[in-house]
Amino acid sequence: MSEERKTLWQRLYSPIVLSLAIRNLKLNKFRTILSMIGIVIGVFAICAMGMIGAGFTEEMNSMISDTADTLTISPIGEKVIDGTTTTGFSAKDLRDIESAVKSVTNGYDMIPMYSSSKYVYIGKETTMTTLSGMDSEAINTLVTLTEGTLPRGSTNVIVGETFAEDNDLRIGSRITMLSSTGQEVTCRVVGIMESTGMMNFGFSTDSAVVGSIECYTAIVGDNHGLYDKVIVRAYDPTELTAIDNAIEKKMNGKEDKDSDDTVYILNSYEIMEIFDEIMSMSTIFTTIISGISLLVAAVAITNVMLMSVKERTREVGILRSIGTFRSQILQMFLYEAGMIGLIGSIIGTVLALMAAPLFLYGMIGSIEAMLSVGVLMYVPIGILIGLFVCLISGLYPAWKAANLNPVEAMSTD
Repeated sequence: MSEERKTLWQRLYSPIVLSLAIRNLKLNKFRTILSMIGIVIGVFAICAMGMIGAGFTEEMNSMISDTADTLTISPIGEKVIDGTTTTGFSAKDLRDIESAVKSVTNGYDMIPMYSSSKYVYIGKETTMTTLSGMDSEAINTLVTLTEGTLPRGSTNVIVGETFAEDNDLRIGSRITMLSSTGQEVTCRVVGIMESTGMMNFGFSTDSAVVGSIECYTAIVGDNHGLYDKVIVRAYDPTELTAIDNAIEKKMNGKEDKDSDDTVYILNSYEIMEIFDEIMSMSTIFTTIISGISLLVAAVAITNVMLMSVKERTREVGILRSIGTFRSQILQMFLYEAGMIGLIGSIIGTVLALMAAPLFLYGMIGSIEAMLSVGVLMYVPIGILIGLFVCLISGLYPAWKAANLNPVEAMSTD
């Protein structure tokens, strides 16, 4: 069959040429293995760093995404009440904040709360906690109970799951706090709140004790009726930035002047977007650094293939003299480069699949993210990159071999 009448598949695949390529690789096992090691290292570095970065991002996003729908508003403007300077949100402040939110959306929850740090006495142990006071409706909106009931009255509280585990608390346990007058107040644990995790930009339950407003004021006082913070939860997180801007415009002064601001707003949605950008940039940067090892491997493969062409010049001349086409000589050397790339890439990817979960587990204590599409996509990417690099590296040596003059090649010692 003439070269012109061959199909595309016949042009790309030739069993005879493939067998010659395999034979040549076997004859130079040591050189082949050294070339392959470079590809293994390069693909391993790219895949492993990519998987670890993607897995870490996935895990952090899953932690943040549940609370990426909240604005946490804290007071910074001072008020003078009965001759005392203090900070907090009055009933008028709450109305102003809510009117700003309503100017953007009706799909929201607004939760004003009292909050302060307190020492808690559990048996003979003393620990620090964040004590919060809210009405029952706000508690029900903000937290999820794993067991127990909502707190009612002045001596019932609920505690975070992590706080309960760390201090061996369960339903019915007693904790003691000192009131503002120095008296001991003993509270009974009536509920356990589901853990919100460490990456929480709304209300974290991890070290929290929550009671009714009556319970809070009995221990801490009411601070002249001023709330310590307000949480706004939007049903549509994409509206948070607009809500943020509306509250800024309503509550704070001139945009270019901070001294007349009355509130500080923490926008969890914007934080998540910034975190995503940082992690994406970090992943790209580490992948580029890892790609340097592939570049070194590419140079080594080109050098090895050129040496191979020089050593086999006479062989190429004989093949050309018995009717072997230039395209088949080109194929033979590209097959060799391709097999080095394919086998090396597969080995590198398998090693990355073994190493990445270990690194992830060491960093975040979980390997669930390894099953996500964003992580597993590095498997085909690593193989394709390694194969592509080897084929490009072998292209010039293959072209040089294919264009050798048969007569001059045969006369070479």
